[in-house]
Amino acid sequence: MGLLVYEPVTSSLPADIITPILEQLADRRDLGRCALVNSVFHRAAIPLLYRTLDVKTKRQGYESFIIVHPSKTLLRRPEYAKYVRYVRETATVGFYEPKLISDCRKALRMCINLRSFTWVDDAHDTINDDNFLAYLSILRSLPRVIELIIRTSAGISDEVWSKLTEFTGLHKIAIWCLHGKARVLQGWSEQLGSSLTHLELGRCAGSATVLVLVLSHLPGLKTLRLKGAPSNSIPEILSVLPNLVSLDTEYLGAGRIFNDDQPAASLRELTVRTSSVDLQGPPNLWPWIASLIPRPSLETLKLHTFSTQGDMSMPRMFLLDLAKTHKHTLKHFNVNSVQLTLQDIECLCTMFPNLETVSCSLAWCKDHNDIKNAIANGHNLRSLQLSVHWGRGSFAVRSRFNDEEAKEWMLRENSRLRQVGLGDTLYIGKWVRKPTTDGKTTTLEFEVLRDVVQDSWI
Repeated sequence: MGLLVYEPVTSSLPADIITPILEQLADRRDLGRCALVNSVFHRAAIPLLYRTLDVKTKRQGYESFIIVHPSKTLLRRPEYAKYVRYVRETATVGFYEPKLISDCRKALRMCINLRSFTWVDDAHDTINDDNFLAYLSILRSLPRVIELIIRTSAGISDEVWSKLTEFTGLHKIAIWCLHGKARVLQGWSEQLGSSLTHLELGRCAGSATVLVLVLSHLPGLKTLRLKGAPSNSIPEILSVLPNLVSLDTEYLGAGRIFNDDQPAASLRELTVRTSSVDLQGPPNLWPWIASLIPRPSLETLKLHTFSTQGDMSMPRMFLLDLAKTHKHTLKHFNVNSVQLTLQDIECLCTMFPNLETVSCSLAWCKDHNDIKNAIANGHNLRSLQLSVHWGRGSFAVRSRFNDEEAKEWMLRENSRLRQVGLGDTLYIGKWVRKPTTDGKTTTLEFEVLRDVVQDSWI
């Protein structure tokens, strides 16, 4: 990204105006350049540069790594430590650069405004707790830590778990372990009931009764992500979490669906992950989803599915039942690997007037004009992304879809569409200001940009 800055202008701008602009920069190198412009930009860029600190690991040779750690900079410029809010540490540092550990700990102690700490340990067969336990001791002395994120392969030992349960007042906990004991906050949830709002558990193997009991101590939860939780336990979990608005879980198969007791939670966002050998999906999948959202509330539905036979299909009756309850609330329908028909898409755009995004697989299409007609009633539709299974002999037709056709879709009457993705090509439309031919004034023009979002097999 090129950055052109004029000193006479920028030197008079207050930092509180520049900061929201610099926050849009995704590349840290651009922030680094901004910090060198002048004193005003420096004051705005430095807090953003040091808001998040991460360890960089670069491979050198077959078994050698170079560790790039921000602790050295903080020890040289301790005044920057007050800007740090998020830190990610990894066990790799202790394995390849043990001499760095002391500096890492010193730097962490200086981060008095730290809010979130992430620990990553990719060792598959051993648990080396000494380093992590030292970090936990430091975190206990920092008054503003409200998030703990732990990702380990070998699991969490009893000693580490005992130290973790000493933390109170946390707002977010995420625990992702491939092996070891399934930690579902046993003995810890009672202390977190008044504060915890975000929970991720990456391994919920074990008793569904224990899981429900643990979560019943956390009535303030708003966001919950579970991996491995028994599907039959999800409705009961929702019944003890009245404030939950976002759920991300797996469907592992459930028995008969009962609708006698409705969940207390009114979900606004639901993400379901599942797989099947059947194109119709696992048995009871669709009534199970419906049982989780029995009242008008759902704004976003996401399905991540896999079928050995191809893209999973969605029953039309599920769409109709969904519309009966969530007609005026649903805004985002993102089911990338689920196959819909043109009639299904037309049904979506007609029955959900507030729909803003649709992302799915399209079962069969002969002409892109058919898609245009199917979305005609989507007056609030802003983004459409389709993986299209084109009909035989339609290559020449679909190859004619270009920037101008995308522009026509976006600018037709009552359309708010600004993003169209067909297969591997993404079209993004926006209004831009351009100078007139005389160079004295400017005019607004609608421009469509094209990009390739993934490799194409065609």
